[in-house]
Formats: sequence, structure tokens, C-alpha cells
Amino acid sequence: MTRKIRTILIFGCLTVLLGLPGCTAMLTKMATSLGDRLTVTISSLDGIVPTAGVGSNLHPAELGTMSQSFFPGWIPGGDMITVMFTKKKETGYFKLDGSVTINGTPMNYVTLGTYCLYSKADLSPRKFEITMLSGEKAGFTIEPSKKRIKLVSINGQKDGKIKIDLSKDAVLELEYPAEMENSKMKVSIAITQLGIKEMYDVCYTKTAPKITVPAAAFRNVSIAPASTVLYSFDGSFLSVGTETMEDVKDVTGSFPAFKYTAHYNDGKMVTVTTEPKLNSGLIAKGKDKDIGVKYDFFKPNAFKSRPFEQLKTIGLKSFSIRGTTYKQTSSTTETSTARITTTTTLRFPKQPNEVWDALLEDMYPELAGVFQSEFNNAALLPVETVTGTEAYKQIAPFAKDDQNTTVEFSRSFRDTRVVSAFLPVTEGYGASSADAKILDQSGADGLLTMTLDLEVSEAKGDLVVMIPKLAFEIIGKTNGHIYDTKYCSGTLQFESGVKISGNIDQQELIKIIRKSSMLTILKKGLQELLEKEKANGDYGPVWALQQ
Repeated sequence: MTRKIRTILIFGCLTVLLGLPGCTAMLTKMATSLGDRLTVTISSLDGIVPTAGVGSNLHPAELGTMSQSFFPGWIPGGDMITVMFTKKKETGYFKLDGSVTINGTPMNYVTLGTYCLYSKADLSPRKFEITMLSGEKAGFTIEPSKKRIKLVSINGQKDGKIKIDLSKDAVLELEYPAEMENSKMKVSIAITQLGIKEMYDVCYTKTAPKITVPAAAFRNVSIAPASTVLYSFDGSFLSVGTETMEDVKDVTGSFPAFKYTAHYNDGKMVTVTTEPKLNSGLIAKGKDKDIGVKYDFFKPNAFKSRPFEQLKTIGLKSFSIRGTTYKQTSSTTETSTARITTTTTLRFPKQPNEVWDALLEDMYPELAGVFQSEFNNAALLPVETVTGTEAYKQIAPFAKDDQNTTVEFSRSFRDTRVVSAFLPVTEGYGASSADAKILDQSGADGLLTMTLDLEVSEAKGDLVVMIPKLAFEIIGKTNGHIYDTKYCSGTLQFESGVKISGNIDQQELIKIIRKSSMLTILKKGLQELLEKEKANGDYGPVWALQQ
């Protein structure tokens, strides 16, 4: 939930850069206004899905985070309970034409279909009751987290003005119930980015009486990449916490059974004496002049990207080819006596679906083979192992249809589908997302997506060329319950194409897409990225904390 709000807030960050007063209040208003425009008021609960959560032991008010401004009524040490309403089969957020209460107390509507209520610390169950103006009712019950942890000291400092050097390892002393030994916990820290202060997760680790947070973790926090001059650790707060996914109880009405998140955090105000040098991700980028292709590969930081050594099994999510086969441009020149308009029409002969299918069948083994060989000889799952999962079938309604006209075409490999970016909220991110379920059900460590684009362009005379571009990404299993991970992504963009003449056959298409050159540069870029991960040295230590 917090992550989605931050996405909206970025639209207002320019006000901070301009140094305008009252930026936090202004950004809150902007975010609320934008959220309201993305929200629809509905009068029926049919098909509505709640996403609920409860956070306990809220941080001190003096910290001054954006969350405090966005959710007015903050109670330090108290509980914050939220619920967001979306539709299972549609994208969007929904405000209810009715009331939402917890144990009889009305919740406050915020924006983006989200309701919030604060209360003093209390372990008792919280019963949600929804009553629509139409008389329709529904409800469910959640409980605050019972997995409670206390931060006793930071590098031996228990109270007062605690100082911490984030360029070095930090030793945290903890207290917790015996049954929580070796369970997963997280470490978080307050960072100001573009004038907005918020808590960001540093790492997940195993619970122990004393844990060491490596300096590498502080370099790879869960923050969006940006210029390092835009970050500040002034007036910071270091916390430890637990997060679990629990089943709601006593579900009534039309709501399906679902899970909610329960958080508990404890921390201390800190003075950061030395800030970390943040890793904004690894880039393998360049241009091969001999081949005439630019490549740009990216691996996110170690919080958002698992080390390549964990990629032992690869499944194919989608592989598609698409292109523009018709293009018309006009240019006008003027002389002293006339105005002349020249129209240029470019056409690539329309190909039957069978031709594109054959090309995809030819390309897939060799492209996938490059990923397989470069990533530790990873196992490549049969395509149907992924497409046959229940989770993959559930996202089929959100897939884009193939097409083949005289203007453009789009064709997918076998039963794979190109899924729309506009999935329902509950399918789009985190451990409950479609991707997470596909990974779990297929047994894959990573899901590979590849798209091959062809664009018709002009050559000399009556000839045209097709310029190829390959884009790919490999997503991994989530980090914690809400963070998606990505092993890497990239593009290969050719600067010129092969001239087209005569009949188009299979071998001609292979030349047009420049398969041999594409495979060479794909391998080169991946090797550079692997070397950069090795040289960086952060990815292994950060993920070893969870083992």
C-alpha cells in the first residue's frame, strides 16, 4: 500500500526541487486529488476484493514521515488499520457508497479506495463491517501481529543520541519470544528523498539475539534509483520488524476468503554520521560498431534483484514477435514557383501466421539457450510447465490478442501470452501476484519474457528494410511479501536493417532479424552484467542473510 502511494507522490516532487514552502502538505493534497481521479464510487460489493492490513507500534510523531501526513491522526506506539477496495477482474480503486466500520467505529476514507483507522495499541481482534446504502452487507475480522520484537541496542547504544555509521556493519541487539528464533524479520531506516521522508526497508534476515547488518545492505535499500544528491539521512530512524500474511476470519457477505498483512515494528531515532554510497543498480551498456547495434542491460540493486547464482531454473512467461509493416511519410518543398509534396510509402509484405510461428520456433531455442548457458547452465522448463499452471490460466483474460494485418502484426510463441500491464491490483504485485503464483506453481526461479520488434524503414530506391529490436526481462521470486524482484532486463537495438527484395522465406527472415548478431550481442551483454555483479560484491552477502 505504501509503495503505491509513493508512486503517486512522485508527480508532486517538482515542488520540492523548486524549494516551495509547505511541500509535504502540498504533495499530500496533490496525491489525494490524483487518487480521487483514479477512484470510482460504487454501490454494489459484487466482485469487490478487499486488501487489508494492520501495523502496530507506530514510529514517533517527531520523525515526520509522509505516511503521517497522508494518513492524518497518527498515534505513536499505536495501531494503524487500513483496507483498500479493488475489483478482481478490473483495474482500479473503488470508494464504497456506504460505511466501513471497525468494532463499530467508522473508518476514514483517504483516497485510492483506501480507508484508515488509528487506535491505541491493542491485541484484540478488529471486526470490519461494511454496510452499503442499498442494504448490502459484508464483513471480516483481522488481528494485530503477535510476532513482536524489540530493538534493545544499536552498536551497543541503548538510549540517548544514538550515532551510526552506515558505511560499516551494524550490530543490533534484539528481544523477542523464544518461538520466533530463526524466523524472518526485516530492518528498515528513514530516508528523505526529494524532500519526502519515509521508511524504507534495508534487508530481510533471520531473527537472533544479535544480528549483524552488513554495510552492503545499507547500500542497497528498497528505494527507487535516483541521483545520490537527492537522498538524506538527517533525523533518521532505524527499526526492526516482522510482517506476516494471515487468513481473515469470520468472512461474511460476498467477499471471498483472503489474506491480510500484519506488521509490528520497533526502533530508535538515530544520527547518521556517515551515509552509505547507494547502489542504484548495475548497467551493461554499449555499442558494437562492427555489428551496428546498441545494447542496454540493467540489474536492480541487491534488495530488488537476487544474485544470478539463485537462477537455477528458468520458465518462459512469454515470447512474441510484433512489427509495423506499413509506413507513410510526407515532405514538402517550396520553390519560387511551386510547392511540391512528396509522399513515401513503405510496405513489408504481409506474412501468414504460420511463417511467424516458424520463425519463433527457430529463434526460441537459441535465445533461451544463451540465457541458460550464461546463467550457470540453468535448467530450462518446458513451455507448458509455465503456461499450464492455474495462475497462468487466470491471467489469460488480461492477455493481448494476436493480430496480423497489412499495417502491423503481433504473434506469440505457442501458448504463451503477452499480458497487459493493467492487471487488477491484487494480481499485479507482491506474494499474491500472478507472477509469484506462477513461479511457485511451476517451480521456476525466474520467469523470462522476450519481445522481438520489427520496424519498417526506408532504404535507397524502391527497397525497404526491417530494423529489429529485442527486449527481455527475467523476474524472480519476491523479497518478503510485497517486493517484486528482477534478475535483469535489457534491450538490443539495431541501427540499420537488411534490405528486402523478392520473396520472403524462412531464411530471408532469419537474415532480416539478424539472428547471429543478436545472439552474439545478447551473450556479450549478459557476460558484462555477470562480471559487474561479481565486481560489486553486494548481492551475495545481502541475500545470505535470509539463509
